[in-house]
Amino acid sequence: MDRIAAHIVMPALLMAGISVQAQTPPAAVLTRPDPFNTWQVLDAGRIASSWSSLPSGEGCRDGERQLSAHALLLLESSQAKHDVQPGQFSLVDTRHRLQGDASGQWGCVFGQLALQRQVAAQGDDGSWDGSALSWRIDEHWRVGAGRIARQWGPGWDGSLILGTAARPFPSVSVDAASGPLADSRWWWWLGEADLSTFFGELEEERGDYPRPYQMGARLVLRPWPWLEFGISRTWMWGGEGRDNSFSAFLRALFNNDNRCNGSDCSNQTGNQLVGYDLRLSLDPWLRGAALYGQLIGEDSRPDKIPLPAKNLHLAGAEWRGEAAMAFVEWTDSMANATGGVAYNHHIFTDGYRYHGQPLGYWGDGDSQVWSAGGLLRDVLGGQALAVLRYGQLNQAGVNLAWPDARFTAASLQWRTVLDRVFGLTFALDHASLSPNGGGNVQRDTQLRVQLEAWFD
Repeated sequence: MDRIAAHIVMPALLMAGISVQAQTPPAAVLTRPDPFNTWQVLDAGRIASSWSSLPSGEGCRDGERQLSAHALLLLESSQAKHDVQPGQFSLVDTRHRLQGDASGQWGCVFGQLALQRQVAAQGDDGSWDGSALSWRIDEHWRVGAGRIARQWGPGWDGSLILGTAARPFPSVSVDAASGPLADSRWWWWLGEADLSTFFGELEEERGDYPRPYQMGARLVLRPWPWLEFGISRTWMWGGEGRDNSFSAFLRALFNNDNRCNGSDCSNQTGNQLVGYDLRLSLDPWLRGAALYGQLIGEDSRPDKIPLPAKNLHLAGAEWRGEAAMAFVEWTDSMANATGGVAYNHHIFTDGYRYHGQPLGYWGDGDSQVWSAGGLLRDVLGGQALAVLRYGQLNQAGVNLAWPDARFTAASLQWRTVLDRVFGLTFALDHASLSPNGGGNVQRDTQLRVQLEAWFD
């Protein structure tokens, strides 16, 4: 049966001297990127393929003090645990049914505290997702700690190595941004470089090893304004019952953990993913157009050539104008012909997941999905989003996030902000899951209404 759920969100935000652009809501504590903010970063000629929920703190000064508060209540007429998640390209986040958060700034130190009630198939859950503390040391370096959300890669509708489908887990981070490098230095040819690293811990309630460590590093280089190249790597290792020593950390760090004695691979340190992504602006030839792609490997090549193997693929094209943006994107997370490899591991049998949701692509492994969507900056005095999705999910039938089914989805969303005081968002989402082995088709149609209010 189709069902329509109405979501009503009533946030209240107390602001102190924060400048907000027209039609852009004042920032609360988020756990996924806002696509309109990503668009603004691209228009400004900045690197937008690395995102985290920490405040950037650019241009902060020692004397600055700010404090804000935000509350969110989401009501719906149906059971939230039955929701079909709409994907990552969205103006609303349906996971948090109740949230209260506060943000503060003391010079170049930023604090965020967010408390939520989440509803999932496992039942109600309290969380502090997005809560964090960060310090911008100088114009280049920033450190942080907390439940930090991250997305790595140029895709609009997801990332193959680190996305926001799963909740953020506790971690510490170090980030660096060079800005445009001076021509007088020998490294001028790098153009601009961004570095992101983190060290975190996953959940205790796992079926393999509780509290394994999760690490990651990403380097993005932009030698010319029209070319952006990223290298990403993540490691999962340790945990209760495993080797948590410093030597195990070094073996994982230097990729010396893929060796087996005969057929016994139980002494491998852990699970790693590594790969590359590319964004090519076609502005010199076709204004506003760009091509992008991502390749992530689940394994290394047996011939020791430093390239990943058993690869996941993402490719897309986009066009950006003054008032509109459109993209088309293809994702293949099969990794090999038989399936069952992507985001799975023979030691960490719960896989590359956190609380059952993939740390990489929202469609999990063994999926092939097409997405097409766009943004409009001025529609009836507000911003609008539309996206269509079609594909096959969980084709090997071994992943936990989705059934083995054909997936079809459509979403229309619109929001407006009136005088930075009142906000209104409508989101109409429809998704259909048709099991490949036969059975009942699962359909989910939801109307969401989000009301917002801000107080200076």
